[in-house]
Amino acid sequence: MIILNLLKKIDKFIIKSFVGPFIITFTISMLFLIMQFLWKYVDDIMGKGVEMVVIFKLLFYTSANIIPLALPIAVLFSSIMTMGNLAEGSELTAMKASGMSLFKVMKPMLVFILMISVFAFYFTNYVLPIANLKQRTLIYDLQSKKPAFALQEGVFYKDIEGYLIKVEKKDKETGNLSGILIYQTNNENRIVKAKKGQLVGSEDDQFLMLKLIDGVMYEEAKMDFNPKAKRVFRKSFFKESILKFDMSSFNLKKSDEDLFKREYEMMSYSQLGKAIDSFEVKIDSLNNEFKSNFLKETKIFDERNLAPLDSITYADIENKAKADTIVFLDSLLISELKTSLQLSQNKLRAKKDFIMMSKQIAEVRKNTLNEYKTEWHKKFTLSFAIIVLFFVGAPLGAIIKKGGLGAPLIFATLFFLMFYIFSISGESMIESNMISPFWGMWFSSLIFVPLGLFLTYKAANDSALFDIETYKKLFFRVIKRIK
Repeated sequence: MIILNLLKKIDKFIIKSFVGPFIITFTISMLFLIMQFLWKYVDDIMGKGVEMVVIFKLLFYTSANIIPLALPIAVLFSSIMTMGNLAEGSELTAMKASGMSLFKVMKPMLVFILMISVFAFYFTNYVLPIANLKQRTLIYDLQSKKPAFALQEGVFYKDIEGYLIKVEKKDKETGNLSGILIYQTNNENRIVKAKKGQLVGSEDDQFLMLKLIDGVMYEEAKMDFNPKAKRVFRKSFFKESILKFDMSSFNLKKSDEDLFKREYEMMSYSQLGKAIDSFEVKIDSLNNEFKSNFLKETKIFDERNLAPLDSITYADIENKAKADTIVFLDSLLISELKTSLQLSQNKLRAKKDFIMMSKQIAEVRKNTLNEYKTEWHKKFTLSFAIIVLFFVGAPLGAIIKKGGLGAPLIFATLFFLMFYIFSISGESMIESNMISPFWGMWFSSLIFVPLGLFLTYKAANDSALFDIETYKKLFFRVIKRIK
């Protein structure tokens, strides 16, 4: 009973030691990735008068979208830090001395990791597709939105199509303008000057009216009756005039989400499995149909003995001879021979074009099928990667015996970069049809599984894998033997 209570206390201690670094590293990873996202799309957000509610929505969808990248980072970092802290503080040595194996020490953390893996599966299967769609739609809306209508003193405003507007002074409290200069270039050249003005919005915010007071307008007069005459400008004065601007392009529009919805990205793993099966059946039937139609339309015979080629039987030749008499080229006149050859060339060119077109269509079908298969494998690769990186990080921390943010941070960064590069390489090879979706999506995990087993074996046997002194002694022994 005492031993069981002690084991429970040790399990709780290990879980607490792991959860703290996991939460910290996960939060830091999320903040870092969100900052990277903002840095990438800062030009699409800033200066457009976007409401804070919209920005928070975008950050919320982005946070959901980067969780699959932040979770493996947090698991790898926290497992190295936890086991490194336990080893550095001699807690791991004490546990081993009491009869606990390395796997027993890792068991409480492994249970927590398995729970995270299950969460990751359900998240990628149900939540991530919707968050990805919402984020993609909102980014497009922000990119399509024009910068906010904000006049600055002494600077031409150019974001309204067909107008260049400059004001000398602007009262920030009342919005009154003075010294207004407008160049209108949309339909006809026109220059408008006004001493004062004021911006007035419509009730539905679709239009903006610029009320001009005490101004003059210069516009080019058309002289159609004499095209060689010099250009004449007409000058007119006004006490009050109103310019109306369409502001619909300045507002954030909600695009139809169906425009950004790719069908396979919105399916669960079971729906993807059914879609893949039906797609493969459809592709096989289309390929068989193409093959049968091609053989029906194309007959190739040996000109010496009329022996059939490929799958055509001699009975086919006899039936063909009965239906259409076979004519030999040496029995034709020169004019008939030229005509026959020309017709044959035309038919061969048409057949070649048809084959090339069918080949391109088949490649498109294959790429589409690969996209479905890739998405199906994605539902599982994240959960498996979390477990694999745990078995890389935990024994690695036990071997290096260092906690904190020094050596663990270096090793964790190095191994995660390796894992990320292998993952990206696998997806690239799928897109270029070098390997199948299975091998491409599981490429990084299959490489890291032997690495995790190797590190776990070395840590269980207290191997000094990263001890410089050990390699120095080995080097000097080799030199001594050589001498």
